[in-house]
Amino acid sequence: MKLFKADADYNLILEKILDSKYFSSNSKSLLFSMIYKIEEFYDDYATIKNIDTTKDEFLNLILDTIKKYCDNIKLIEPEENDVLKKNKVLALTNEKERSLLCYPTEMSLLYGISDIMPKYFYMPDNFEYKTSFQRTLANGYIANILEILTDFSGWSWDVNSKQKSYIKDNLIYQNFVIMFGNLFMEQWRAEDSKDNSSLHEIKKYFGKTGYFDVLCKYLVIRLNSKEKTKTNKELELKKKELETISDKISYFENIKNVKLKYLKELEKLTLILNNKELMRKEYLERNKKVEESKKYATIGVYKKMLEARKEKVVTEISRLTANMNPINYMNYKRELEKFIEINTENPQDKDETIIKLQEEFIKVLKDNCYETDDTEGLENLIFKMRYYRYLYITEELQIRDVDNLRGLLDVVTKQAIHKLVLLENIKRIAIDDNLNEEIINTILDTKIIDLKSLKFEIDIKEDSVKIKTYESEVFEKEFEIKGTFSKKNFDVKQGKIYKLFT
Repeated sequence: MKLFKADADYNLILEKILDSKYFSSNSKSLLFSMIYKIEEFYDDYATIKNIDTTKDEFLNLILDTIKKYCDNIKLIEPEENDVLKKNKVLALTNEKERSLLCYPTEMSLLYGISDIMPKYFYMPDNFEYKTSFQRTLANGYIANILEILTDFSGWSWDVNSKQKSYIKDNLIYQNFVIMFGNLFMEQWRAEDSKDNSSLHEIKKYFGKTGYFDVLCKYLVIRLNSKEKTKTNKELELKKKELETISDKISYFENIKNVKLKYLKELEKLTLILNNKELMRKEYLERNKKVEESKKYATIGVYKKMLEARKEKVVTEISRLTANMNPINYMNYKRELEKFIEINTENPQDKDETIIKLQEEFIKVLKDNCYETDDTEGLENLIFKMRYYRYLYITEELQIRDVDNLRGLLDVVTKQAIHKLVLLENIKRIAIDDNLNEEIINTILDTKIIDLKSLKFEIDIKEDSVKIKTYESEVFEKEFEIKGTFSKKNFDVKQGKIYKLFT
């Protein structure tokens, strides 16, 4: 249930919540300051991320968490206690005591609130990387919420890696937000039932690509020592199994021999079950050979045991028959090889794996762009790719700083630009498509909050073209493209300011 409706007085709602809390005056003041900043920064946050969560929904989540899960907030100065620094976190939470320990900053407080918030991200127990994936999503979720305070100031968007938590986990979380939406992820976070549709949908969506396999590789790297021990045992079993089935002739011969044994057993069981006298004889002889505690009480109990065994034997024969199918054999062999490849960890390949994961993600963006022909879908893709470029992939590098990722992303962006120009949603600048897409792609590499307010003007020289960009009427930047040009090459007049999105 929501705490308030649209256009509510958030301070008043918070004040009512705090009436039942025994927080210090400093903690209360910090909460009011935090809510104020979220309210002020949210519109820019939502515009940049192009997300489907409203300000009311976002603030309702924060205030509802304070109401339900926070009974004690303790503020500490960094010089008083370095427990947070030792744990490499901005806040420590205790769910049982419903308490937060944090620095006296809005960001530290928001970290604690988002950390104490329930984060289920339900997955079935048979998913090999369940705990690692849940941990990754939980960390990414915290970073996603903190972004409103780390990257926004009420007038600008400034992405700063030094303020970032869980950079790689956040990147994966943002992949899902971009593909499925913030509301999808919020529902998955809050869902604590046995419904596994969210994970199923993600696996199905990425199933035709290499994304999910590379994600599993990353999740293996993120395993803790206990989880690694368990996975390594399974890995060794899979390796032995692969070694066994790799000798194809021996493998099929073994299956054939085992199947023959089961067929003989099935024949005997069927004979006994269809002959009452034979069953009685087998029952008596069997009970003579075993100790009292292991005897069957009645012939009826013995019959049920035979029927259950027959059912199991039939199942095993069906399984072995399927395993003898060459196609099934190859599929099983590939499954084993994939499992071994994913779970064979190289401690040095964490950055390599996350870069590979983003290569696969951009391929998905490319497919989306290829399949989308409506203006709204292409615009949303442009906005999301602009945001995605500035995400950090390591503490030093953003997506846009990694050459192969930037190159792949440029291809997708130019494809979207080409379609939007044909739809007359983006202003054509140059007559030549390649030049036009290069110029617009460079224009879109901007930190202007609202791309719809983006304007430009050009200055054409014989050996270069200079482009100035503006946010509404405010100058933002200037860049130059070298080459041989003529005014006839352009569809716009020099010295005139145009809106990029028409």
